[in-house]
Amino acid sequence: MDISSLLFFIILFAACIVSGLVGFGSNILALPFLSLFLDIKTIVPVLVLTVFCNGLPRLVTQYRHINLRLYGIMLPLAIIGGVIGVRMTSVLPEGIMKLLLSILMLLIALKGLYELHSGWNIPVRETLHPALHVIPVIGGIMQGAFACGGPLFNIYILLNLQKKEQIRTTQFAIGATSSCFIFLQYLASGAYQGQTLYFTVLLFPAVILAYLVSEHIFKRIDGRQFLRIVYLVLFFAGLMTAYQALRLL
Repeated sequence: MDISSLLFFIILFAACIVSGLVGFGSNILALPFLSLFLDIKTIVPVLVLTVFCNGLPRLVTQYRHINLRLYGIMLPLAIIGGVIGVRMTSVLPEGIMKLLLSILMLLIALKGLYELHSGWNIPVRETLHPALHVIPVIGGIMQGAFACGGPLFNIYILLNLQKKEQIRTTQFAIGATSSCFIFLQYLASGAYQGQTLYFTVLLFPAVILAYLVSEHIFKRIDGRQFLRIVYLVLFFAGLMTAYQALRLL
């Protein structure tokens, strides 16, 4: 195993442990480091498949925790966004899109951490303003184009759910199924060849090992600790996304 393969394994393993706890974040946490030694066009199809592989075992073992009402609303919106994102990878301004995403992530994370610190009970909304349904669409676009739609899906889920099991498993469900459709588009375009195919094969042991570690940790944290981890991951993912965006501008 050469140095790039070893680095890929370590980075993806660490990122998948974090995302295994909260349901998102593997791509946003891994992408800045992987892009230091791998081409972005090589790694995005791999990371799209990582979302699917990371979520599938949770769907098989924890499907009862999926909020089917919310999942049914989000999935078609995310798929529409994913189709747009894959087809517009060469058109969308990556730097501007990621900068806007990072600002939103940081605002939501700081708001959530403040509410937890102050002891507020974070309200669950019975109904959302119709304009907020655009969030999963934009998440699908970001997932298809840049493999980083998870935080937007998470923001939408946090507006609707509070229980840690429902939040995480619904996040995995929407991430895994929407990324499956995106993966099929990349597969049809012939993206999984050469170096991309090599790293696609290498992702499986990293994801499996991270699954075992993250599930062990998840069982030992309560709901409030879970939300704190979610918002901290969202905050650091926002910082890293802003760093990526500023490098591109």
